[in-house]
Amino acid sequence: MPITLRRIPVDLNPSNYLMDSRLQRAVELAIALDKPLLVSGEPGTGKTQLARHVAHVLAEQTQGTEAAFLPEPIEFYTKSTSAATDLFYTYDAVSHFRSKELTDTSAFMDFTALGRARVLAHGRTSVSLRNPRIQPLLDRCVGLDDKPRSSVVLIDEVDKAPREFPNDLLNEMESGAFRIRELDFSLKKAQNDARVVVILTSNFEKSLPNAFLRRCVFYHIPFPDDDQLLDIVNLRLGLSQSPVVREALRRFRAFRDQARQASSRVPSTAEFLDWLRVLNADGVLTDGTFPPAPTHPNRALYESSLVVLQKDGPVTDKTNPLLA
Repeated sequence: MPITLRRIPVDLNPSNYLMDSRLQRAVELAIALDKPLLVSGEPGTGKTQLARHVAHVLAEQTQGTEAAFLPEPIEFYTKSTSAATDLFYTYDAVSHFRSKELTDTSAFMDFTALGRARVLAHGRTSVSLRNPRIQPLLDRCVGLDDKPRSSVVLIDEVDKAPREFPNDLLNEMESGAFRIRELDFSLKKAQNDARVVVILTSNFEKSLPNAFLRRCVFYHIPFPDDDQLLDIVNLRLGLSQSPVVREALRRFRAFRDQARQASSRVPSTAEFLDWLRVLNADGVLTDGTFPPAPTHPNRALYESSLVVLQKDGPVTDKTNPLLA
């Protein structure tokens, strides 16, 4: 049997992100205090999308002004092997060692997330950047302009990193400076109107050091209530708050509660949206009855869609609220 090839559209437009007043207040306080914003919450609650939304909004607000924001965040995805220096620059020492022709260390280096943001905040014409040792890095620095630029930096899943990672960032977080040891070059925080807004996300798979937490503004994104979920569905999918969508939400809520009580994996906001995307693309949300009756032609499509939500055990369990 041939496999059907199709794409179900996913809307990642940053303007369609729902940021409630409490989350917006946390963002604004982090900016005002010049501190990183540490955001926690269930996987799939929109922590990563928050940085993209903030960058989009700030870019629109500051367009045409001095030190305008970049329209997209500069992103860093933390790994279990990440070191604090990886946030500022990379150095490919292995390739440098193997090279027979190039001896210039800077040829094997590049600015990364926070380092690039700090450089952009100075601008190419800054006196602080008039150092011949870093010119090759500046030539490769994406977005570097003569004038200062502001930016949002996303440090995603910071709790994945070794414990030394956040501890090693304490000085840089407060001073806004960093050093490239291999080039004996240090860059202090730009003294102008440019801003570097740092948003860190954490699933709290492991605790973060208290000294690190003290230097952050912290906000936990709670799971949305029903009205918020329906607003998200409308923004992301363009689906109105119809009785069919409300019934899908009711069953999703019941399934979440059952999964939590059974200590099973609890589906997220993102998975709920994916489920509705599948149902909408298959025409299951348009016939006025939900879910389709056992004898309905769409019943098989409905039941097979549940693999998007249920990641533990069979989806045919008759105690499943999605099948009742």
